[in-house]
Amino acid sequence: MTLSILSLFLAALAGGALGAVYLCLLWVAVRSLPQDRGGVLVFISLGLARLALLLGALAAAAALGLRIEGIAVAVAGFIAMRLAATRWLGTPTPGGAPWK
Repeated sequence: MTLSILSLFLAALAGGALGAVYLCLLWVAVRSLPQDRGGVLVFISLGLARLALLLGALAAAAALGLRIEGIAVAVAGFIAMRLAATRWLGTPTPGGAPWK
């Protein structure tokens, strides 16, 4: 059974959506660190939420019987979302690369 272009597109879209949720959770977690009280607890709990998001996505892919090509395209969508977010929101330090 081969994967169609539509299923690959949907996998990339799902990977991008997961990437967006992951990056939003990371953004909130990093913004909570400077707080006097509870910032570290929020950071740790959102780190566990990000881990649960990724493990849940992999478990869902396995339960749905998604082939390795679909998972690879979803990972590519996730990475594309990360690169887009760092290009769009990132303000690099002088002399630094925007993707770091």
